[in-house]
Amino acid sequence: MISAREFCKETGYPVTLFLTYAFDPLFFERIPLEDLGIGGTRRIVILGDAAEIGASMERCAGQIFHLGRRYTLAEAKPSNLFHPKLIARLSPERGKVWIGSGNLTYTGWGGNHELAVAWPIGPGSEDNGAWLSDILRSVSTVTHSESFHTQIGIIRADIPWLNRTASETAPGPLLLGMPGRPLAPQLAQRWQGRRFDTLKMYTGSTDVDGAFLRFAHDTFGIKKATICLTPSFASFDAKQLTKLPLEVRFVERDPKRRVHAKFCWLSGPDGNAAVMGSANCSAAAWLANHANGNVELITVYDTAEESSFAPILADFDGEERLPKDVLSAPVQPEELPSASDENSAYRLTSLRLRPSGRAVEAIVEPVPDTERATLVFEAKRKTHRVTMTRSGDRYVGRLSEDMSLGAETVFATLEIQSGFAVMVTKPRWIDNERAIENAVQSRSINPNHAPFSGRGFAGASEQQIIEAIHAISTSLFNFEAPDLSELTLERTGPGKNDADPDEKETPAGPVDPSKLVYSLSDQAAKNGAHSPGPDAMHGVSLRGIMRLLFASDDEPEVDLSQERWSAVEPEATEPNGSADGADTEPPLEEEEQDQKQSFTRTDAEALASLRKQIEQFLFDLAKPRFAEACPAETFAQAVVFPILLAIKGSEEGWLPDDVLATIACQVVDTMFSKAYGRNKPRGLLRHVQARYATEEKRAELLKAIGDGALFTVLLAALAKPEAQSLGALVQQANAIAQVMECADLVAVAHPDQRTLLAQNVILQDAEFAIGVRAPALASAMAKLNASMKAWSSLYPGRGGRSTMQKAGSVLWMSPGWEVTPRSPAETYCSGVNLDGVSSETPEINSAIAGLRAAMQLRPETKILVTNPVAHQDPRAEESAA
Repeated sequence: MISAREFCKETGYPVTLFLTYAFDPLFFERIPLEDLGIGGTRRIVILGDAAEIGASMERCAGQIFHLGRRYTLAEAKPSNLFHPKLIARLSPERGKVWIGSGNLTYTGWGGNHELAVAWPIGPGSEDNGAWLSDILRSVSTVTHSESFHTQIGIIRADIPWLNRTASETAPGPLLLGMPGRPLAPQLAQRWQGRRFDTLKMYTGSTDVDGAFLRFAHDTFGIKKATICLTPSFASFDAKQLTKLPLEVRFVERDPKRRVHAKFCWLSGPDGNAAVMGSANCSAAAWLANHANGNVELITVYDTAEESSFAPILADFDGEERLPKDVLSAPVQPEELPSASDENSAYRLTSLRLRPSGRAVEAIVEPVPDTERATLVFEAKRKTHRVTMTRSGDRYVGRLSEDMSLGAETVFATLEIQSGFAVMVTKPRWIDNERAIENAVQSRSINPNHAPFSGRGFAGASEQQIIEAIHAISTSLFNFEAPDLSELTLERTGPGKNDADPDEKETPAGPVDPSKLVYSLSDQAAKNGAHSPGPDAMHGVSLRGIMRLLFASDDEPEVDLSQERWSAVEPEATEPNGSADGADTEPPLEEEEQDQKQSFTRTDAEALASLRKQIEQFLFDLAKPRFAEACPAETFAQAVVFPILLAIKGSEEGWLPDDVLATIACQVVDTMFSKAYGRNKPRGLLRHVQARYATEEKRAELLKAIGDGALFTVLLAALAKPEAQSLGALVQQANAIAQVMECADLVAVAHPDQRTLLAQNVILQDAEFAIGVRAPALASAMAKLNASMKAWSSLYPGRGGRSTMQKAGSVLWMSPGWEVTPRSPAETYCSGVNLDGVSSETPEINSAIAGLRAAMQLRPETKILVTNPVAHQDPRAEESAA
């Protein structure tokens, strides 16, 4: 048997299709999914038996991370036992298939005795593979999964040779048994007139009376059958076998491992022939000619050389035994479709989130009479309810803007009103079609950086998060820009608005900070502005940490999260219902138990650890050593890293929105106001600027910080969160003003670049925050500063007096602002208390009201400023005052 793992690791096949009876998602996500990644597969489609998949989902729900996001899984109709085992690996140039007896489970890939064969197909191969298209077309009729049908359509479009028409004269290497088209008549027609004497057969299970053996005698003249099986899985009745018109004997293979292989070797006057695949020795597999017949797949060897099958045939050379000496009491045949669940009148057969990321579509069997239903799912610890309206044979609904599926597999139920009762379907996973397509484009991820892939820290342990932060921090403080190119980008920002085609183009070149406000919606159409690629955005090169703060229109959200896996496997179940005689999962080894415990955390612990990491990074960022030696590129990456951590923490629900603004204010304070000692520049940025003062060096500096990316991230982080206190309001507005006054941050930024950056920074409503709220806050802050200077000129010296100030007081002392700490309750310090002077000075009170009004602007505000100079430049307003 060829190893399924080695088969999946072979490189050069971006598409892989599986047909399987049993499916273990925990096993698949731990082993085959990783093997396929090694082999370069990105599009993965699986079709399996409905009852087996349903049972595995009940057992594994809550431990599955990639289903519906990295791979598509579909169920066959419950009325049909779906039993084929096939792996097809495909590319536009070639293909390769694996046909056998092993299911997509732990035992199917090594626990049982299995058989399989693999060979190349497609252009340039002896087998052109035209038959595969017919098989895919046939199996597609036994599933209602819309996502499966969509994926098959994409695969056909991407692999043109797959659409070749099979030759009518040359029989294909496979036979597919379908309801109404069983295997036995197909094989009889193919070998019409041929006669054989003996049959040697592997089988994993059987029926009671040996119907296939009778067929083999009546059709091909078989006189003796030698069977190799595991007796405890046989349903044969020894008395019934004595009634057959042929001699039946049994041989035994290694009793410690179950025989699950399916193989027939026929020999006689017309030579040798063989079949191998999924069909057991049963009427359901070979003869059932009705709607409930099995779906089976076998490889046919019309002429077989004994030498080629010698290792297999050697198993039949042992002692032959009579049925009565081998068989015990008959067990229930394995290959019977499971009875429908009487407790659930309806069944979700397809549930998908369309590529838009909002439209959700459900197919229910049978189709209910009611026009409305409710989809219920839990994501990111929140329960969501979506109203679904019937449209033809399906229900459609739309997720609201505040709903997100997160970065893991999400299961949902459908509530259907039936008379006075509400019927609830069993949970089914949601096929996130956008995430599936993003997975096709994904790349492997450095384990040290994996928690930063996708959205939030979902699935990563506290230890993994801390190690990732430490790894990147170490790189930065060693004056290196970490290589994070293998990580996926974040979700896209708001959609682009329509542009005015008559508006004139703004020339490129250095930008005056007094002209930074522009119409974000209108600029998008200028000069053929287009969506960003993975690493660049209309001339802006996004690297390292900066790259993770911006999104592409493809919205990659793939998250490689912590794997959990159990070796429990459906087909390992003994006839008495226990798995290898045990009803529980095998105990973990001591080391695994310790590891599992180390991954357990509470949100409070995660929050405390994350905040500690951010505080430590901000402390190290402000150290003189970093200011005196950091390269410009490293500086740009370092100042946005704590902002990225805040965004990740907020998406996971560990940090409130206002923490983002607090961290951004600390970053800006370090950049522009941090004191490094007498006769040294204030602020980290000024230290860097001083080291890059020469003309040649300055060009390098502006390339690193002047393309608008750093400017965009800082403004979005400062202006997006709404300040809840006067202190936070003043700090945010003052930081925004400092950023907007720094011409170097946009010195080489083209308007189109700034537009696309604002539209694609990963914070929601960032375009509004940058284009409307930030300039309004900067303008209001300029008025407040001018008012405070005017007041100081009237009352000289009052700001220098030291007095007792309450915690959280907002103090002004030229040339800047300070907010006293929250602890202790009172602090003895100098500065003018803003609350005190505003109550006695109408101009200052009015300026504060202007600040509050600017902060209260909402995204509905049109993003258009026609003459920004008059209220954009804080320095101009200070001069006027």
